[in-house]
Amino acid sequence: MAKEEIGKKLTKIAATNKPAPLAKKSRASVKAAKDSQKENEAIDRAERDKPSLLETLTIRLSHTDKLMFIKYISVLLRSGLAMNDALQIIYDQSKKKALKTIVGTLQSFVQSGRTLADGFARYPHVFNPVYVNLVAAGEASGTLQVNLEHLTLQIQKEHELRQKIRGALMYPMVILAVAIVMTVGIVVFVLPNITDVFATLDVTLPLTTRMLLWTATLIETRGGLVLLSILAFVLSIYFVRKIKPLKPFLHTALIYIPVVGNIVRNTNLARLSRLMGTMLESGETISDIIPIAASVLNNARYRQLLVDIQEKVKQGESIAKSMEASEKFFPLIMQHMTRVGEETAMLSGMMIYLAEFYEQEVDDSMRNLSNMLEPIMLLVIGILVGGLALSIISPIYQVVGNV
Repeated sequence: MAKEEIGKKLTKIAATNKPAPLAKKSRASVKAAKDSQKENEAIDRAERDKPSLLETLTIRLSHTDKLMFIKYISVLLRSGLAMNDALQIIYDQSKKKALKTIVGTLQSFVQSGRTLADGFARYPHVFNPVYVNLVAAGEASGTLQVNLEHLTLQIQKEHELRQKIRGALMYPMVILAVAIVMTVGIVVFVLPNITDVFATLDVTLPLTTRMLLWTATLIETRGGLVLLSILAFVLSIYFVRKIKPLKPFLHTALIYIPVVGNIVRNTNLARLSRLMGTMLESGETISDIIPIAASVLNNARYRQLLVDIQEKVKQGESIAKSMEASEKFFPLIMQHMTRVGEETAMLSGMMIYLAEFYEQEVDDSMRNLSNMLEPIMLLVIGILVGGLALSIISPIYQVVGNV
């Protein structure tokens, strides 16, 4: 009986001490309010950190500037300096106004207790998500200096790849520019002086000569309209390339163009492999890397494919398996090496190897393209100049022959 009474009392006490539903709701609402406040503060901070239009237009860094900046931070941190001191040294030594502005902002972020990655995120038009995520991962894991070295190598390899492509195209472009200047010079300055002479000749002018004279007359009488038409054509091509719905189609078409397609594909694969290898070595996960790569690559078709791969990886497929449906864009060697890397837990090493392989492929392809274009461009110039000369001289020979 005594036990039953004690049991009843304990039950009553427990019931008394049981939190009221209202108290539960109250605590839940307080927590929700705090979470909402934190979220609002984060949004406000992001809005404050957002660069102005003027900053977006004026604060720019070249690939070389970014490479040297990241390399300096890495070297100074390796020497044992604190981040704020390293930034101060770079600020004092830098001569470019844009770099000084960025470094000054980074200093203010670090001094206020925020991270270097937050400072990088302040300038998304300068530092893409690769920079931000590698730095954030390094700060979180205590390996910032190592991650900065990885980032330096990433920037350096991208810069070298760009330089190889530009260098290979430089000579053909110079030849093309010379040909255009020569043609315009002859049509604008030479032909008008001999048009009257041709008009007095009692001969039937060849078709090429008549076309040349018509072009010269058109430029002389409606030069402004011709210039505007050329400008409108160039601008229309530029803006068509910027139309988002058309980008995947245009970028896919590039892959199917002989010679050019291989260069475009290998360039994108080299960048993708290098980026994945670098970020894996820096401690990032595949689920984080793929969307970052999708936001960084220039080719819209590859961006679409990476989004598809991301979805398949979420469903449990391997990366290599998810590439199989797009063999034209991810060749068998890419699939095989990726599969081996996944199975042996050496994916980062395999990605770096693939990056070096495709970078060499791009180098060889650009060299071959340059060697192929040089004689073609010289032949085009020869035909162009020879055709102009023949169009001018042949009527004169006709007159001499009739005398």
